[in-house]
Amino acid sequence: MVISIISLVVGIASLLYFAGYVIWNGINNSFLYFWMFLGISGIAYPALHRMILQRGAVFWRRAEQIALGAILICTVIIIGIVGILVSEGKEEPSANADYVIVLGAHVFGERMSANLRYRVEAAYGYLKKNPDTKVVLSGGQGQGEEITEAEAMRRYLVQEGIEEDRILIEGDSVNTEENIKNSAELIGDKSKKVVIVSNSFHIYRAKGIAKKQGYTDIEGLGCKIHPYSIPNAYVREAVAVIKYKICRQI
Repeated sequence: MVISIISLVVGIASLLYFAGYVIWNGINNSFLYFWMFLGISGIAYPALHRMILQRGAVFWRRAEQIALGAILICTVIIIGIVGILVSEGKEEPSANADYVIVLGAHVFGERMSANLRYRVEAAYGYLKKNPDTKVVLSGGQGQGEEITEAEAMRRYLVQEGIEEDRILIEGDSVNTEENIKNSAELIGDKSKKVVIVSNSFHIYRAKGIAKKQGYTDIEGLGCKIHPYSIPNAYVREAVAVIKYKICRQI
């Protein structure tokens, strides 16, 4: 009974979250469908559980127990990884880095998304405190974007008074691995002291990718994330960390 109630509550909450996210920001990543699947499954489970009990089939009862056990294990693992992501995202980088790399995020036409704006604002704060640090703005042009993500960030920093000669533009990358790889080509030396700027949930994996690619002095600067994005961003990132660990990409 308790499990059925929890399942129903989680299911309804997941469907409401999915619907709200789509209304707010559209379907901007395929992982959003996880919440729709979780919602449908959570709502359907109580009826399925009753059917299994009524039929009394030992096989299906055992299968249900195994499935619930697997879900519990996965949930614990995800929660543990999310804890690591939160911890890494709170770390403060040391001063006077040679370069700051700002990872791209979505642009609506020519307007930065909230999460991209948070990233470039955090980078601006670091650049103002460390006037000798240069910045690499990394991000290409995707669907629905009229300019590159790097160009959107450049416009913001120039408007805020950051000198053009401190800004390097990397406008070809389409994912985090390319962001970091292409930025290294502009920097020219992976032993330089580098701070990666991204939303807090993303710092752990970004640093792991950079280290895997040969950066030797890497730190992270995590910034906030739009509150409504938090559940999707952290769960999605936890799954990505598992995948990258299995594939030895971090």
